[in-house]
Amino acid sequence: MRRAAPISGTGIAMFSREKEPRTIPGNFEEQKGVANTPGPCEGRFSLAQKSQTALERYKARRGYRAMPNSGPIDPADEVLKPVRPSNRRPTDRRLPLLLGLLFITLGCYGWRTWQSLPGAPLELTYEVDLSHADTGDLTITLVLEGDLPASLDLESPPGVFGDSARGLRIMRPSAHALDEDGLMGKPLTVDRTSSGFALGTRGQRRAGFIYHVQLKQPSGRDLDIRNHISTPVNGGVRFAGFEVFLEPADAAVEAITVTVRNPRGLPVLAPWPALVRGSDRGHKSAPPLSDAPLANAPLADAHLGYGQGYRPAAHIPTPHPADAATAGQRAKAPVPMNLFYHPKDLADLNNALLVCGHLRTLSTQAYETVIQYATDRSWEFDDRDVMDLVRRIARTEMGFFGSAPTEQITVLLAANEVWDQKGFDVYGVHTGSSVLVMLDPATTWGMLEEQAASVIAHEMFHGWLGEAITQLAPDTLWFTEGATTWYAARMLTAAGVWTPDHARRVLVDRLKRDYLASDRRGKISIADAAADVMGDPDLVRFSYAGGVAACMALDQWLQDQTGRLRPMDEVLRHLYDNRSEEGFSRAALEEAVLAVCGVDCGPWLDAFVYGREALPPVDRLI
Repeated sequence: MRRAAPISGTGIAMFSREKEPRTIPGNFEEQKGVANTPGPCEGRFSLAQKSQTALERYKARRGYRAMPNSGPIDPADEVLKPVRPSNRRPTDRRLPLLLGLLFITLGCYGWRTWQSLPGAPLELTYEVDLSHADTGDLTITLVLEGDLPASLDLESPPGVFGDSARGLRIMRPSAHALDEDGLMGKPLTVDRTSSGFALGTRGQRRAGFIYHVQLKQPSGRDLDIRNHISTPVNGGVRFAGFEVFLEPADAAVEAITVTVRNPRGLPVLAPWPALVRGSDRGHKSAPPLSDAPLANAPLADAHLGYGQGYRPAAHIPTPHPADAATAGQRAKAPVPMNLFYHPKDLADLNNALLVCGHLRTLSTQAYETVIQYATDRSWEFDDRDVMDLVRRIARTEMGFFGSAPTEQITVLLAANEVWDQKGFDVYGVHTGSSVLVMLDPATTWGMLEEQAASVIAHEMFHGWLGEAITQLAPDTLWFTEGATTWYAARMLTAAGVWTPDHARRVLVDRLKRDYLASDRRGKISIADAAADVMGDPDLVRFSYAGGVAACMALDQWLQDQTGRLRPMDEVLRHLYDNRSEEGFSRAALEEAVLAVCGVDCGPWLDAFVYGREALPPVDRLI
């Protein structure tokens, strides 16, 4: 918001400092200039004065003056009138002009400032057109409704648009005014800015901004797994919200709707409950589905059904995974031509992972949370086994924290497209409530249980530690990644996926290979190594293993100090129950340890995590 420049008071104060003209009292003749012989002080008042009566001196002091006449002045005939000293100064004629200029200047600045102030909260609708999704082309229409400013800035996510290395391109932006029926009106100006686009929306209540995003396949040599999130997939696309959705800058938002135009009937996977026809629980602002079989039925929350369809959650009970083959056929329904979603806020929109294409999907429920599984390719194992594995991991982690951070948890299995020798066999990415796991296409069920299951548990655990307990500061990544890796092994043990002996072997092998035997040990602190977690693969391995070792050592040290068994469990639950929008920080960790254990862990962290001292050994891994 542009602020009005301060108005200097110099010009006004100048007049207040002018000295007021004074009248020097004297006798009558002196004030009238009656001839006295000029003396040495010619041009000034004469020093000589006539004698005056007390009354005349009083009148002179009060400013009375006789009216002029042509004859001699007789005091008895004197007509006296008060002399009103003039208050009019030479600069008074300029004062109204200057005040007028001042008011005009303030008015201009005030108008421009008012124009730049955000108005009432906006309502946003993002329409994602999947007509050409099979070619990697997305058409996004952003409809903005509300008290729009004269110029509206739309920000693109940092480092995404305009960076061809990220695999995304934005093309053909345009904007129009919209009438009450949603029809296009006059075109609006669109200017590129350093952070996105600026729309000329002066006097508008509704505006539409249309842009195209072209996704392309990243190189198999690209080791930055973030560049592999948004990409074409089998028959469609996969994209993260933080790479596709433009957002209004410096504007409050009160409602967000995401609509998916799906003319080809592709299966669509989203992290939010879909709105479909068939229940009496509707959303008043959603537009009608003209092509739905129940066109007059209200919209209602629903989630992905077995097979490729959607079903109203209120009418069809969720079958057990073992009955999926038969119950899935009964629950299957055609994919609607239009789908509607309502993210909670812009952060929820950014953290979304959306997928469409030739998907196979399954879903179940754990407590009050819907668990979704999807894949776009054939594997050496059965989808129902994967669904059961995902459900067991989700139930265990929910039980540990006491609740789920989101209404849905989605796990997507995809092929690992990184073929560089320095890469990993399995990659995992979490964004919001969605988990993307990329595997070697030749992965067997045994390999999935022994190796990939830890990635699924790790990324799902980030829904609590990393998303709900928001990771913001790089200097705490050692804890976020280390604790998540350690607890993933413990959750798999509790869920019965791993035996305790197998979990110990996995942890010991990792610590020996990636931490104790690393040439980085003693040369860089664990915290500094984790802060550069997207560095080379060896640094990533060292930072993750070092974080695991640090979390286990901290847990054992706190246990020795307090006598409590597994004190870090309560520390994590305390962080989750008392999470805030400020995000996770070192201070928050120290405060949680102090609240739970009554111990100041700051010096310990300084020595072993933020310093380079060797971590003390631990005798209990699981």
